[in-house]
Amino acid sequence: MLGRVLAWPLAFAMLAHLSSTIALAQQAAEPAAQELPAVEVVTKKNTPKKKQAAQKQAPKQSAPVQASAPAPAPEPSDSGSRGVETSTSPVENYVAGVSAAGTKTDTPLRETPQSISVVGKEQIRDQGVQNLNEALRYTPGVLADGFGFDNRGDYSIIRGVPADYYLDGLRRGFGTYYNSIPMEPYSLERVEVLRGPASMLYGQGSTGGIINGISKRPMDTPYGEITTEFGSFDFKQVKFDFTGPLTSDKRWLYRVTGLARDADTQVDFVENDRLMIQPSLTFRPQRDTSITVIGHFRKDQAGTVQQFAPATGTQFPNINGEKISRSNFLGEPGDKYDTSSQSGTLIVDHKFSPDLKMHHASRFAVYDNDYDSHLPAILTPFRSFSLGIPQFNGYINPEQTEVIRLYTGIDQQTKVFNSDTSLTGTFATGPLHHKVTGGYDHTTYQLEVNRTGGLVTNLGTGFFGGAFGAGYDIYNPTYGQVPAYLDFATFAATTDPMRSPEPDEAQIQNGIYIQDQIRVGPWIAVLGLRHDWLRIEFEGSPDAYETATTGRAGLMYEFGFGLTPYVSYTESFTPQPGRPVITQNDLATFASANPATRPATPVEGEQIEVGFKFQPNGAPWMINASVYKLEEFNRVESPDTIATDLQGSAIEVKGFEIEAIGQVTSNIKAIASYAYTDAKYTEFPDPFALKKGTAVGGIPKHTASLWGIYTVNEGFLRGLSFGAGVRYLGSYTDTSPDLLSVVFGNPQMQTIKNPSYTLFDAMVSYETEDWRWSLTAQNLEDEYYVQSCTVLRGDCAIGQARTIITGLTYKF
Repeated sequence: MLGRVLAWPLAFAMLAHLSSTIALAQQAAEPAAQELPAVEVVTKKNTPKKKQAAQKQAPKQSAPVQASAPAPAPEPSDSGSRGVETSTSPVENYVAGVSAAGTKTDTPLRETPQSISVVGKEQIRDQGVQNLNEALRYTPGVLADGFGFDNRGDYSIIRGVPADYYLDGLRRGFGTYYNSIPMEPYSLERVEVLRGPASMLYGQGSTGGIINGISKRPMDTPYGEITTEFGSFDFKQVKFDFTGPLTSDKRWLYRVTGLARDADTQVDFVENDRLMIQPSLTFRPQRDTSITVIGHFRKDQAGTVQQFAPATGTQFPNINGEKISRSNFLGEPGDKYDTSSQSGTLIVDHKFSPDLKMHHASRFAVYDNDYDSHLPAILTPFRSFSLGIPQFNGYINPEQTEVIRLYTGIDQQTKVFNSDTSLTGTFATGPLHHKVTGGYDHTTYQLEVNRTGGLVTNLGTGFFGGAFGAGYDIYNPTYGQVPAYLDFATFAATTDPMRSPEPDEAQIQNGIYIQDQIRVGPWIAVLGLRHDWLRIEFEGSPDAYETATTGRAGLMYEFGFGLTPYVSYTESFTPQPGRPVITQNDLATFASANPATRPATPVEGEQIEVGFKFQPNGAPWMINASVYKLEEFNRVESPDTIATDLQGSAIEVKGFEIEAIGQVTSNIKAIASYAYTDAKYTEFPDPFALKKGTAVGGIPKHTASLWGIYTVNEGFLRGLSFGAGVRYLGSYTDTSPDLLSVVFGNPQMQTIKNPSYTLFDAMVSYETEDWRWSLTAQNLEDEYYVQSCTVLRGDCAIGQARTIITGLTYKF
């Protein structure tokens, strides 16, 4: 990976070429390029040392210097001057005032008619966050670790629907865990959560919402930090972040962020090692132009924390009163989930005049995934029947200790190029002040995959008279007893399953969009429309074509005391590259060992939302609340661990969310949130015949959280902070039909109830001008809990064990 870093000068050459091109264009529009003015730093006399330390800890991120007056419909972020918050600058005291997630322009959150939460690096640091899911645990409407504690990917669920992931406004995640990688939170300045559809802006996005990471970018204030951390499960990590100007005129700025981690996990034989470096460079050739290049290079050596154990033995004890230990590894030593990624991002902002500016972002990324895993194949009753195995709640023996195991081997390379270019103009038509944004974006996604898989032949005495040896005891695993594998398609035994290439796939999307942010007096409206063209290339099949037109409409009223109620309507359109589904949703097709497949077609959705945002002018806190109704159609379901996906379900989600966040007093920062989420099926593909109104599994109706930190500002303990958090996830049910009863024409439903649980987190830190020591704890009481259980697949996801990490940071 480090060798690829040497390719960075090539990016600089491309940067120089682009900057010269823009400079020539600017000369055509202006008499002469203006020189950057000398930077004059003015400080108040007798500034307290504590304030100086705070500035050193979190320097403000600069934006391009602006020379013009505000537009007719001014917004605080439009000036872009130093000291004014932008959509990429640090978040202070937990509360962000500006975001581009909901409009693609720097817009105050209180003027955006859609629910948005922003998690800044200050909150990420205080809570000891080590992955993106952990960063979102105190965000309303977000079920972080939605599929259990898992290090293979980012798996949050927003408003009952799995989220899609973006980085710097460009879609980053596609498909499933084996063709994407999780984001590294230390490389991010902030994380934005946009709840509800956003396809009018982004073209591709979950109906539940998107999660957009904002990369750390160069700053014109010199700053550096080095941190060492140690913690539970032999966790060891070093990370660093350096930034500042490269030249005295501050035309060239740099930033280098990186980390090296050597760590185990709560599961035996599963590592969590990472090397990451993220260099970035900003060039400001003139007053109104900023060009930033961000590289990201990473290599992970890891495994699968989730072990896919049955509900009996995790959620409930087996007949012997036993539960599976969190540390039990149910695969084979040598299993792995290794990934590497390389990406380059180009961001260009240019202001042609006070009323017209351009934004461009593009990225090319390559993800390589190498996955080998042995895991329990918790067979549904249908699969148990077809294989001639009696069903003992997921086990193959009456003592409920042995399971059949599945082997999966995948190596995959994913290439993604995407770009987004937009122009934003401001003007007035009578009393109406407009900010119109129009743009074009493009995505090319290419997938090459080799795959193998089968049943492991230590299938127990209950399988064909024990012809393949002893079963696999998941309470007391014995490793190395894998004589052969049974291929899914032929059931032929092999000791060396070879990975075979699958049909290559590519998806090419082009979209155009236009949005008008209108203000007339205290009224604010946002209207937008978009059209997308999608081509799906699947090797061996004719190309498929999809088109979609999506829109949005929002209306707000701004009261003088900081209250802005709103109503909005939004739509979603979500292509699903890399996900084959069966061609017919019937029992015969589903039962086939090798059913005919086709690429999944896009998911579509819509949402109506009513809410309010309250932030008195100058207040360092904000309260947001909303009620909504969301519908999603053409969903894909995964009914069984060894069956192909089905498409055709639909859901309806109704909910309420409220969040209070920010600086409560000079000593206290706090976050409080509550969400009610009622997610139900309105359609389901054959052969399952779920009734309308059946609850969507894994989605608790009630979630709530509270986090607070008290900081000592005076006296000999000045710099000491301590805080705590509590997270509550309510109970939920998961229902599916007994497929044997479906076969015989009399569907009978099976239901599992997952109980509620409450988890506690805590932190303490001490900070001076040059040093910061911290200690964070998650799941402080070490509660054994199960995050997700499904009836249809039969497996469960065990939650995170108590995790304690201490760190020491030197700042300079």
